[in-house]
Amino acid sequence: MSNPGVILLDELKNKKSFQRFQIEDNIGEGIHIHVNNFRFDLTIKEFLEFSKTIRQSLNALDILKGYSINNFDPYFLKSCSPFLKDLIDIKIEKIKLSKLKFIVHSNYFGRLNFSKVKLVSEIPAYYFLKGEKKYFLDYSQYNYFNQGNEKRLIRALNVIKKNKYPYKKQYIILFNDQNYVRDGQHRAAILAHLYGKDKEIEVMRFYFSGKKHVFHPVISNVKVILRFFFTKLINFIKNI
Repeated sequence: MSNPGVILLDELKNKKSFQRFQIEDNIGEGIHIHVNNFRFDLTIKEFLEFSKTIRQSLNALDILKGYSINNFDPYFLKSCSPFLKDLIDIKIEKIKLSKLKFIVHSNYFGRLNFSKVKLVSEIPAYYFLKGEKKYFLDYSQYNYFNQGNEKRLIRALNVIKKNKYPYKKQYIILFNDQNYVRDGQHRAAILAHLYGKDKEIEVMRFYFSGKKHVFHPVISNVKVILRFFFTKLINFIKNI
C-alpha cells in the first residue's frame, strides 16, 4: 500500500541526547520510530505492545518513588524528564489555592513566547469557568488529539464533579519550595471555581537535587528574547 501521508506524533529536540528522535504515523504503513540514523518500522499493534513494555519497564525502575507513571499526564512526564534523574522524593502536602502561582504564556510575532506569573483567579481556564470564554478559547496550549481547549476543560470539570479531587491520584504538581504549578492548571481553576480561592487542597511536590528544575520568570523571558534575536542574526548573515 502506498503511503498517503505522514503525521508527526512526537519528537525529542534535546540535541545532547539525540540528533533525531521522532515518532511518525505513516498512514497506510504503520509507525516509524527514528533514532538518529536508525528507523524502526512497527505495525500499530507492535507499537502499542512496545509502548506497554516501556511503561512496565519504567514502573519497574521506580523512577517516580513508588508512584506509577499511569498517575501522571504523559506530556508532563516528557516536559520534566530532564530533571527526573535528580528526583529525591515525592510528598503529598496541603496548600491553599490562593497561594499557588501559574505560568501563563503570551505569544508575540509567532516566536516570542513570554511567561507571565498569575494567580488562580487570573488564568484563562478560571475566566472561562466564570463565563469569560474568548481569552481561554484563543489561548495556545497543549491538547491531545481531537481535543480543543473547551472540550479538555469541560471533561476535567465533569471528572472532578463526579469523582472528586484527586481522581486516580492525579494531583496538582509543584517542584521543591516553589509554588508554581507544573501540572494541573485546569484542575486548580476548577477547584477554585467550585470551592473558592481559599480552599485548601492536597498537592504533590517533587523534590529534586540541584537547580535545573528552578523556574525564573525574568530569566526565562530574557532567554526567549536572546534566542529570537540570535535566530534573526543568523538568518541575516545567511542572506548576505
